[in-house]
Amino acid sequence: MQHIVSLSGGTASAVAADRVLTRYGPENTTLWFADTSWEDEDLYRFLEDLEAYWKVTIVRYKDGRTPLEVAEQASIIPNNNIAPCSFKLKVEPFRKFIEQLPKPITVHLGMDFTEQHRMISPKAKYEEIEGITVDFPLMWEPVAMPPHRKTTESWGIETPILYRLGFPHNNCGGRCVKQGIKEWQRLKHTHPQRFEEVAGWEQAQREKGGPRANFSIMKDRARGDSRALPLYELGERKGEQLRLGTSNEDVIGCFCEY
Repeated sequence: MQHIVSLSGGTASAVAADRVLTRYGPENTTLWFADTSWEDEDLYRFLEDLEAYWKVTIVRYKDGRTPLEVAEQASIIPNNNIAPCSFKLKVEPFRKFIEQLPKPITVHLGMDFTEQHRMISPKAKYEEIEGITVDFPLMWEPVAMPPHRKTTESWGIETPILYRLGFPHNNCGGRCVKQGIKEWQRLKHTHPQRFEEVAGWEQAQREKGGPRANFSIMKDRARGDSRALPLYELGERKGEQLRLGTSNEDVIGCFCEY
């Protein structure tokens, strides 16, 4: 039995990988990371620190396109409901990777007990492949408790900068198209150039007309209905305090497990 761990670059999947390495050994374990070409620089430092700590090499896959390039090729504006970058840059390559490996294989995903509702879909989809089973190491006893940064810090590894700025994930440089309004406000505050890049791209897509004209990455549901909320309209709302600086909010695994 070989064991494959899907690493997101976040602390939850790092703790999951450590549990698999400890239980099954590095000789029976492969760590796999998909690079979206949009990651924060400190994510790569985190991966290198993990490699040094575990004395293993992480398999890294890179399509070469960014999430915005994937979305533009699909002629859509991505959002929480439809995000082709998840499939093109992460899910499909990972599926192809495990399909060509000798079986049996156990695929390990870094979701914890707070995300049990997210476990059903990837387990069913990956187990469609003959010889594949799916497991969730953070659910092993003792159940791993967030914030997972406390565990990775106990290894002597510095927590990725996005978490320290208050982001609940460490993906796509804080620009995940599936994240909510609060995190886009946080990005605008902490990385204004990244925010402006995405806001400008979104506006350019809307100006092309057609279905994209009335779509946006975010939705405004503050008044009980739902309307497009382009990033260029976004401003920090009164009374909403952003958690900037040190935070324990590493409580969301990668949105793109399946």
